[in-house]
Amino acid sequence: MLTNYLKVALRSILRNKLTAFINIAGLALAITCALMIYLYVTDELSYDRYHSKSDRIYRITRDFLSEDGTVNLRLANVAPPIGPLIKNDFGEVEAMARTANFGFNISIEENNEQKKVFNEENLFLAEPDILKIFDIGIQSGNPANALDRPFTVMLSEKTAKRYFNDTQVVGKRLRANAAYDLEVTGVYQDFPAESHWHPDLLVSFSTLNDTTVYGKRGLETNWGNNAFGTYVLLEQGADAAAVQSKLPDFIKRHFGPFAIANWGAPANFDATKATRLFIEPLTDIHLKSDRADELEANGNANSVYLMAIIGLFIVLIACFNFINLSTARATKRAKDVGLRKVVGAFKKQLVIQYLNESVLISFFALSVAVILSFGAVRWLNDFTGKNLSLNLIEQWPVALGLIGFTIFTGLMAGIYPAFIISSYKPAEVLKSQQNSVKGKAGIRRGLVVAQFAISIALMIVTVITFQQLNFLNSSNLGYSKDKVVTLRCYRELNTTYDAFYNELTKSSLIKNASRSTLVPTTRLLNSSGEPSITKGDSLVNSSVETKMVFADDEFFTTYDIGFAAGRNFNKAIKTDDSLAFIVNEAAAKAYGWKNLNDAIGKDFSYNGIKGKLIGIVKDFHFESLHEQIVPVVFFGQPGYRDLSVKIAGNNTPDAIAHIEKVWREFLPDRPFEYQFLSDRYQRLYDAEQKQSQLFSIFSGLAIFIACLGLFGLATFNTLQRVKEIGIRKVLGASVPHILTLLSKEIVYLVLVANVIAWPAAWYFMDKWLGTFAYRVNLNIGVFVLAAIAAILIAIVTVSMQTIKAAVTNPTSTLRHE
Repeated sequence: MLTNYLKVALRSILRNKLTAFINIAGLALAITCALMIYLYVTDELSYDRYHSKSDRIYRITRDFLSEDGTVNLRLANVAPPIGPLIKNDFGEVEAMARTANFGFNISIEENNEQKKVFNEENLFLAEPDILKIFDIGIQSGNPANALDRPFTVMLSEKTAKRYFNDTQVVGKRLRANAAYDLEVTGVYQDFPAESHWHPDLLVSFSTLNDTTVYGKRGLETNWGNNAFGTYVLLEQGADAAAVQSKLPDFIKRHFGPFAIANWGAPANFDATKATRLFIEPLTDIHLKSDRADELEANGNANSVYLMAIIGLFIVLIACFNFINLSTARATKRAKDVGLRKVVGAFKKQLVIQYLNESVLISFFALSVAVILSFGAVRWLNDFTGKNLSLNLIEQWPVALGLIGFTIFTGLMAGIYPAFIISSYKPAEVLKSQQNSVKGKAGIRRGLVVAQFAISIALMIVTVITFQQLNFLNSSNLGYSKDKVVTLRCYRELNTTYDAFYNELTKSSLIKNASRSTLVPTTRLLNSSGEPSITKGDSLVNSSVETKMVFADDEFFTTYDIGFAAGRNFNKAIKTDDSLAFIVNEAAAKAYGWKNLNDAIGKDFSYNGIKGKLIGIVKDFHFESLHEQIVPVVFFGQPGYRDLSVKIAGNNTPDAIAHIEKVWREFLPDRPFEYQFLSDRYQRLYDAEQKQSQLFSIFSGLAIFIACLGLFGLATFNTLQRVKEIGIRKVLGASVPHILTLLSKEIVYLVLVANVIAWPAAWYFMDKWLGTFAYRVNLNIGVFVLAAIAAILIAIVTVSMQTIKAAVTNPTSTLRHE
């Protein structure tokens, strides 16, 4: 019996090749899309879950509050005293480990000669218990003591191979920053891709006790340097919420007295009104943490869930398609049903037959989808930067899930037309009255409305995303980001910088160069609190949290940043490099200065330095357009970290070659590594760029599959009214008149879809745009254009079938009446 069902199903599919192709193509695309989204979503949700104790690992994070109680800074890292104090005060903490991300230059020496220099941005100093908290696979060395002694280091497998082309390297020595010798004590397996951090080197944390590196006193007392990752492992059964509830008292007990004794805080200072601590689950870091100093770019839980929902919608659209096309084809098979019933077929047998046919089509679609997926997964890896794989033998649960999903889809997509077809009455269909048999037109119309509502919403989302990205790329940032090269500024330049600068700028290829602690596109995290400003005849506290940037006298010139009042730093004025301050307009407004020129030359105190305010620069977007422009103070101090070089003209390759030549002359032991500021700016919006591309792809898929559904409905309507069309043509109806008659219903359905899609798209895009401090406005024109586009697409799709019927000779349809 089953063999017979399969034979009949296969013959039916082959007799209706176009319909079968459309069904298989639509389902195959939907399954491929769903499989890619499944791989992506499961990968995103798996971050840091490979650790055996992941459910007990937490990260300590810190918020800073303004005077009005609002949060002005959310940090993933905390001050160094916090970790040991928490370990001492909380019995629930089984282990604690601090990490610090330092950028070191590592050189390898053989026979007293330097082989190569590596600029290691993923070097972390870590406490020994990091090996107890995290599952770190040790390839060589003793994990019990590998990080105990100062100036020892463990290498990741890829780093060991990069340095020595071998992993058996215990006992070898490295040179750090041309000042420290590091002994290799072990090699560990590379961290999986699904980790929120990927250290290439782990240096013993006790190295920081050396005063030339950091100093033990700083580790014990520096509450202002929030650059230390702090992880805790709670005891089995410990209540994380109970630990969280005790953190306010912890802050009062430890930070409050310190601030009063060392930072001039008043005797009644309430530390909990200035800062808060949190314990954050390790498994929440990648998708749910949006703090300022994350080690790596995080994902976004909302985007992941949205991807899953879109995948579900596309599958639903394909199923709706299947139903419409199957129902349309059912009308043509009415006589087949009648004959089968006359010769004794039961309704149950007919239902099984057509469900079997539907499931068979689903399996054909699955076969095509699997083939497409092997190519699609490569594209997905290139697009997301991940290393996803598809191996249905090793990933057998996925294979079983696909089979189950395919059977379920086939049954769900075929059950409605199967029951409609099997319910036809032999007497009516054999009298050629099958066209009078009423199908559930309301359901079909509802499916088309749902398809186009999703498609229209995705079209709107795509256009608005493109508009926002175009706005980000074309906005006046207040500074020049083009033709600026950024490099790391090393301490060796402290004594030779003037000569370096002169040699660099003597070429006509270079317009200017400057030093600073930060460059535009970087988050403004450093602050020394609130400056004291001149009001009347005295200095008063401004009560305005002000970020700080160390910059030299060429910084504003290099970036073409204009002045609203006052002047730039001047090298000829000796006090400008230590006692002069410049603020931005946002700071001036926050301080309450209405006439900017009145503030110039007045006393100004910040970071423990009392000097003069010499200038106010026009506001510019130091950070991304996600952030509001905040008050910033600029002043000169030793310890610049970034070097910015402005290229003149369009001969960029020669300019880079000149910069490298000068670099090699002054910094022969440092790697020459540079970035274009414009590239850094683009990377600020990588997530938005990818989101835009994904929406474009999904919109195209959804519209394409929805059009297949429309084609099915048009086919059904045309077949139902084929004799009506013939009669109308005999009575003189024109082709445009018939086309309008048959398209009118579809246009109404698309209009209803717009009524559903518009509010949903408006709500979600308003939420998304709300994540930007500077954004485009939602324009009703975008919604209208999406509606027009959807109507035109629908009319074109319907016309493909209705024009064919409208131009058919009436004698072909009426000869049997």
